Amino acid sequence: MSGVDAAITLAHRADWARVVPVLTKRFGDVDVAEEATAEAFATAVERWPADGVPPNPGAWLTTTANARPSTGYGVRAKATTSTGRPGCCATTTPNPSVPSTTTDSA
Repeated sequence: MSGVDAAITLAHRADWARVVPVLTKRFGDVDVAEEATAEAFATAVERWPADGVPPNPGAWLTTTANARPSTGYGVRAKATTSTGRPGCCATTTPNPSVPSTTTDSA
């Protein structure tokens, strides 16, 4: 195992449980936080062999993961329906507390 591989393994063990809660608090969605953290680790696997292991891997991972939701994850985290569910899970059942905008021509 190379030094970079060992650093990534150590960062995963030491920092995953720190990065995900920080991002969950920021984005309000644990799934988004986990996806962003996983993407940051994938980026680390690609970049650290060439760029070197950063002095503070946890901070690097948090910063990199923070940048990910601005490219799409955060939009999904914030898009909710009137039921409080993510937009991707919206139902077609009307909300009785919202007045209808259609006219009944019967």
